[in-house]
Amino acid sequence: MRILVIFLLTSISIHVLAECDDNAQNRIVTGDSPNGVRLYASIKGKGPSWASEFHQEEFTYIGKLQNNLEVAVIFTSWGAACRGTTRLLLFRDNKYLGNYSINPFDGMIKLRDNKIVFPYSKDTGNKIDLSKGIPEEVWLDGELPGFGKSEL
Repeated sequence: MRILVIFLLTSISIHVLAECDDNAQNRIVTGDSPNGVRLYASIKGKGPSWASEFHQEEFTYIGKLQNNLEVAVIFTSWGAACRGTTRLLLFRDNKYLGNYSINPFDGMIKLRDNKIVFPYSKDTGNKIDLSKGIPEEVWLDGELPGFGKSEL
């Protein structure tokens, strides 16, 4: 029995480490395929996308607002502990404008007019209003993420 327990623990450890291999570099694009593929190709391996040393990167196209801003989310996992980063990306005319670092969430992001609505509580901030431009900071899920502009 003792050998079986040690074997199972070793097998689980090896499996967990294999799932979080920084050399795996899996890239996944979800959402509206033509638009998601088009925008991801414009940032792949640069800016908010990792060039190397990550386990998995998932780019999800959310949609287009009335002001022609396109919205996507990118989640990147890395390291033996599979740490992760989630960022909300904004594009206009196929050009990457920048991102907000956001907390992970369960549910769907909704686009309403020029607002991005998250499945967070209203009390802690659940939307970004882009009707008057891109705010430098937003109140979102109890935090104040700033808009990070990065050159590609």
